[in-house]
Amino acid sequence: MQDRQTPVLINLLAIARYDKMPDYPIQFMTRGTLVTDDEGSARIEYTESIRDEDSGEVTESFVSLALEKNRVTMTRNGEFSNTMVFIPEQRFEGVYHTPYGEMNMGVFSKGVQCDIGSSRGSVHLKYQLDIQGSYASSNELHLEYTAEKEGRVQ
Repeated sequence: MQDRQTPVLINLLAIARYDKMPDYPIQFMTRGTLVTDDEGSARIEYTESIRDEDSGEVTESFVSLALEKNRVTMTRNGEFSNTMVFIPEQRFEGVYHTPYGEMNMGVFSKGVQCDIGSSRGSVHLKYQLDIQGSYASSNELHLEYTAEKEGRVQ
């Protein structure tokens, strides 16, 4: 069994909604890789770069999304790292690793939708995030990918 790696162009929109504060959207396009195998498993991998608005410092994280019909596992490795599992109407508890220390994290998935294709697809997540046992935000992640062929989008 051999993994197939397809270069993809990724369009991502993430929205965090906080109490008594404006929504905090992050949108970017990047290149990544769709990894598939003969068993039907799929993974999207990409590097995420985010610039801190106050310091101007850029933080990079390697992100991997393991995709199944009703389950997405997101692993983020870098200065800020964590693993989150999204299954409809289920809660996942984990640890958020930061340069300032570790924090307990809870994720309650309200919606998980994956459309996985070899040349295009999408992932849509809706979830509530708790940090240290307290509500932090309601979030959405919308990711769409399109395969590239010889440097062009198919």
